[in-house]
Amino acid sequence: MISTRTKIIAAAVRCLRNNQSDTLEKIAEEAGVSRRTLHRYFENREDLIESCKNEMLVSCNKAMTTAYASDKDPIKKIRNMLFAAIEQGANYSFVKRIYERSNFSDLDRKKEFESDNVKSKWLKTINELQKAKRLNTELTTPWIFNLFGSIIETAIYAVESGDVAKNDNKNFAWISFKGAIGLKE
Repeated sequence: MISTRTKIIAAAVRCLRNNQSDTLEKIAEEAGVSRRTLHRYFENREDLIESCKNEMLVSCNKAMTTAYASDKDPIKKIRNMLFAAIEQGANYSFVKRIYERSNFSDLDRKKEFESDNVKSKWLKTINELQKAKRLNTELTTPWIFNLFGSIIETAIYAVESGDVAKNDNKNFAWISFKGAIGLKE
């Protein structure tokens, strides 16, 4: 059975992902609880958003760490991490939207992706591929990082909008990403 706290967080992610200004009343309604019940778990809007962010980061970090560890080949690591982020769907979108106004350097300084060292593993793998000249060396790591996130966002929204079949989604994302960075498999 899903806890009330988990239901509220899931409802908040759904609501805030689509409209960052949705009210606590709307979130409570979406979760099927009263506003009073919502406040038993979360002091205010900021507390709820911070809890959502933390839950989504844990979920995304876990999925990405598992994907990273799934293969020794650096190209397969990157592909599996892309697929894991796409599978995270709403969780990934929520986290990305929270950081929408942050640039690569800000994220690097905040170290929030470092709880499971996910970002550093991703960066290490990209750097390894660049040194081996297996991708376009003219592209900077921040460019590739932002492109990776954009491909994931596109894949998530393409399925949600019904424009792309779920079966094709990951393949299209991988073809797009590897082509964009000139990856040599």
